[in-house]
Amino acid sequence: MSKNTAFAAFAALAIGSKLWFRTSDIPNHVGEAPVAAIKVDDTYVVIIGAQFGWEMLKEDMDPAITEETLSGVTKGSDGYYRGWGLFEGNEPKVWTTDPTVKKARVKKVKPSLIGQRFTIMSLPEGIFPDIKVGMKGTMASTGHETPWVVLDGYPRMVYLHVSHLGIHKRRAKMTMDRLPPQTKQVLDLLKAKGSLTAIEAGGVLRARSLAKRISELKEAGVAIIAENKLDHTGQRYARYHLKAAA
Repeated sequence: MSKNTAFAAFAALAIGSKLWFRTSDIPNHVGEAPVAAIKVDDTYVVIIGAQFGWEMLKEDMDPAITEETLSGVTKGSDGYYRGWGLFEGNEPKVWTTDPTVKKARVKKVKPSLIGQRFTIMSLPEGIFPDIKVGMKGTMASTGHETPWVVLDGYPRMVYLHVSHLGIHKRRAKMTMDRLPPQTKQVLDLLKAKGSLTAIEAGGVLRARSLAKRISELKEAGVAIIAENKLDHTGQRYARYHLKAAA
């Protein structure tokens, strides 16, 4: 919808009409999901389920607006509603009265996942051209469907709806009762021999990555120290020992 068409359509809307908008039509906001709102006068809207917005009193709205109309609109303990102004400015607002533009509902991201890592799986139309599928980043805000994110090596923060993101699963901390079978075998061999090298582990257990198994044991709380040594050819290798209890 063009700027002129958008504001002409807004002017034609009856007071109390429901609509959806994005905060601005600029590339770092295009990933933002449309926001549900209600027209309360010729310029302003109040936001349904708001997490942001200006403070508005009901007395400042059109007299046609009733408490019933404002059902679902965020109201603070101070009596102010959360609203927004749809001005004709340098950053025209993008909105529609057609609810079919809303993004498909997805599970909301938990507030505890600030710092969650992700990979971009798809791109919203109109986003900065140097943002690509496959880029990785970190959520700087969560608890809603359009987190404010930081992309690795990218100079600015952007909004990206979670439908475009592949969330990295956080592996649970390793514990003794969750050790993989081969890691348990490495621990048993280490206890039996007193020390162990990658060649020895490979010969007895066919363990291809002793360093990974040692890392899992350390994460589970096993005290292990590594002794760096040189073989007869001058190649470096590590011999792992169980650390004696104090």
